Amino acid sequence: MSNIKKHYNIINSTLEYLYQLHNRGIKLGLDNIKSVLNECGNPHEQFKSIHLAGTNGKGSTASIIAKILQVSGMKVGLYTSPHLLNFNERIRINGKPIKDSEIISFTRKNRDFFEKNSITFFEATTSMAFDYFKKNNVDIAIIETGLGGRLDSTNVLSPIHTIITEIDFDHTHLLGDTVEEITAEKCGIIKHRTPNTTINTDYNIVSVIDNFSNKQDTTTHYINKKDITINEHRTKMLHLKYKDESYILPQAGSFQAENAILAIETIKKEFRNINHNQIQKGLNKWFWPARMQKMADDIFYDVAHNSSGVNILTSDLLNIYKKRPVGLVVMKNDKIRPEIINLFENAFQELIISSIPSKDILKKDDIKSINSLKDYQFIENLNDALDFLKRKKFNGPKVIFGSHYIAKYVYSFFDFSFDKGNI
Repeated sequence: MSNIKKHYNIINSTLEYLYQLHNRGIKLGLDNIKSVLNECGNPHEQFKSIHLAGTNGKGSTASIIAKILQVSGMKVGLYTSPHLLNFNERIRINGKPIKDSEIISFTRKNRDFFEKNSITFFEATTSMAFDYFKKNNVDIAIIETGLGGRLDSTNVLSPIHTIITEIDFDHTHLLGDTVEEITAEKCGIIKHRTPNTTINTDYNIVSVIDNFSNKQDTTTHYINKKDITINEHRTKMLHLKYKDESYILPQAGSFQAENAILAIETIKKEFRNINHNQIQKGLNKWFWPARMQKMADDIFYDVAHNSSGVNILTSDLLNIYKKRPVGLVVMKNDKIRPEIINLFENAFQELIISSIPSKDILKKDDIKSINSLKDYQFIENLNDALDFLKRKKFNGPKVIFGSHYIAKYVYSFFDFSFDKGNI
């Protein structure tokens, strides 16, 4: 057996083992992660971090911070989830994904402990990321929560700054049925006398954030969305202004304006030596896939999967093209809410629903049993649906959106590689 084939077999079996830890479900709580990290020498205590929670924009905001700090000369860890194509995407240093050999060695070293202590997938990957960042002596790590905040495995950190991105209904079966309950879970990352920044302006959300800030004897810096204006928006460029400062992003999506300002304002508070030119240099080199990403002429791909994300996505396409988009969606079982059904009815010229083989994804029978969905065109095989969308005669925008799970199908169909190494 060649060395390449042997390596391929080992990394595949390692990832297969890690993925099957999903069968242990999601365990909200910090006892398990503390035990794993203790076994690893508590690596999370040996690097600085910025910690993010929220519903929308965590990955984009985290990656913008990481890129600006990297371009400014720092060694920066970045931990995000879920991945789109490869597990390695979740854990990066200066944009470069963790190597297969690191995944193999960490898993091999800790597998017995994982088994004896019933460690879950996210607990294992979080401890892997923290160990990797410590081992490589990062100057700072930008860490995104996986689910919620208060009981999320990442919430063992003592960050220098916390960020609450936009909050919306998501994972209601675990986090709560009201926006106040969901906000309270996200606010669990706010730490004692640690500055916090947010872009939320809804009164009910703000009152919860204020309550948590007061309890932790800290202050929350509120970014007013009204202070952000978009001067120009094209399919691959966003020119925005915040108060007296202008910035250009090399990627479409008006929602990225808010994410960028969250990132920039956090950097300004914590790294006062980084100037406007360095910030813009970082933005110039930034790219975050599957967010209003242009895949072909007038065809976009976006991982928007809740009402807030889909609303902004469709509004952006309408503003750029002056036409409502034709949409192709694949949805998880727990994402169907009245708000998103309303968008399906009103924000699209036409909507096609598809599916993929996964227990978490809506299937044909599920869709036909939901009155508000059963009349939409359904194409069961996603490749067939993508082909139908691509061939469809329509003088306007087309957009593929929904679950992260469809990324490999989309990128394969368009023969598009977003990540040849660095992001």
